[in-house]
Amino acid sequence: MIDPPSICGQGQGIMVEKKGMTWIVWLRTHSRRVSLGELDSHALDILARTPLWKSGLDYRHGTGHGIGSYLNVHEGPHLISFRPSARNVPLQASMTVTDEPGYYEDGNFGIRLENVLIVKEADTKFNFGEKGYLSFEHITWAPYQTKLINTALLTPAEIEWVNLYHSECQKILESYLNVQEKEWLRKATEPITASS
Repeated sequence: MIDPPSICGQGQGIMVEKKGMTWIVWLRTHSRRVSLGELDSHALDILARTPLWKSGLDYRHGTGHGIGSYLNVHEGPHLISFRPSARNVPLQASMTVTDEPGYYEDGNFGIRLENVLIVKEADTKFNFGEKGYLSFEHITWAPYQTKLINTALLTPAEIEWVNLYHSECQKILESYLNVQEKEWLRKATEPITASS
């Protein structure tokens, strides 16, 4: 989602928007990080925002929230947020949460990408203190607009993450699409490179 919904532009304007989109994709590449099972979601919100804070940027919404049965949006008690209530409920395996970091420039524009994730037990080599570790699995899939990604700002590992995500998108979505839609999806999920 891009606020406002006009992304048609050239020159400096589109470069600023590409930087914003790239920041969000960068944050996304780190959404599968492993965390302590007892870590509260308030701490995860801080981890998500830290790269933006280093540049004096932020977003005014939480990084994520629970989704309940029948896709009831914003169902708790868990959320990934700066709000004090996020300190009370640690994430647990099988919880459904959104991952929706944003990039906003006051008075200019904003970008938010939102996926739905399942919290799952992480498969780690060690289990220090028998605490257990958690990770996330995507359950919604949509390709990113690669024309708005400045790959010069991403590491090779982050570019690889985007390409793996797009490969999964294609595998999961193509059986639901007609021939024309499959062709669009194929183009939308083409691998990106450091020079693209």
